[in-house]
Amino acid sequence: MEINKIHDRIKGDLEKVNLLIKESLASDVELLNTINKYLFDLKGKQIRPMLSLISAKACGEPNDLTTACAAVAEMIHTATLLHDDVADNSAQRRGAPTVQNLYNPASSVLTGDYWLAKALSLIVKQNNPAVMGYFTKAVEELSEGELFQIQKASRMDTTEEDYYYIISRKTSSLFVASVASAVYSSGASEKQISDLSRYAYHLGIAFQIRDDVFDYMPDLDTGKMAGTDIKEKKITLPLICALKNCNTKEREEMLRFIKETDGDSNSLVFKTMEFVKRYSGIECAQDALGQHSRKAIEALESIKESEFRRELEALAMYVGNRLV
Repeated sequence: MEINKIHDRIKGDLEKVNLLIKESLASDVELLNTINKYLFDLKGKQIRPMLSLISAKACGEPNDLTTACAAVAEMIHTATLLHDDVADNSAQRRGAPTVQNLYNPASSVLTGDYWLAKALSLIVKQNNPAVMGYFTKAVEELSEGELFQIQKASRMDTTEEDYYYIISRKTSSLFVASVASAVYSSGASEKQISDLSRYAYHLGIAFQIRDDVFDYMPDLDTGKMAGTDIKEKKITLPLICALKNCNTKEREEMLRFIKETDGDSNSLVFKTMEFVKRYSGIECAQDALGQHSRKAIEALESIKESEFRRELEALAMYVGNRLV
């Protein structure tokens, strides 16, 4: 399934979303406009606004409120990336220099603040408490997820339960807000909103597991630099699975090695990847990925048959595809 094909089918709607984003972010500050243009030129797959639009079309007819919901979803997502790049000291994203690398960390943080403020301002202009509720809940959970992950990385005691708590907030929360707000805007029933929210939740979980698996697959050209999570001492599902599959002594030795080894050390990445491979961490994580992909598809059973429902199913299958 080619995401580009879905993009082509909703090209006109996405153009409206991107125009609204650009209009909302216009500023009298030259530096801010320069950074914003750089970010516009580098925009990624725009998964969240794409989900907003397709979900709305699966339940009704998109309108101006739908466009606003899709725009807000992308603006909040971009704001989190700008903040994450500073927190993680990232030099590149999507194969290009980050804003904090091109300019400085303060520019990245403040631009992220601006995008977030403008996103919330755009919601306020819609004068719709339900839509406001979806997105403010997502922003709250995004912050909780990121801070909890930092807390766990410092302690090196992330459990599988902790991991799902983290990704349900740092990834699924915005997927749910993107979809629920959009289908609400199109006049969907409570049942449709509930089922599509469940779809978005499981798709978000699968999406993040897939991204975390990429960190342990240096041979794949994914746009993500392999080993990033390892260097930041983030314990994600492939490593959690491997730690469950080894004996107690090996587990303690591996955790001690990760904790005591400098994050810039090549040996940290090499040994951790070798350990995850030896104890089938990737395969285990991909089994979980597939389960959540299937749960996402199952959540669509009550949605009427249409090309848009089929595209939602195809997206879930695409995310759930095994990589090895």
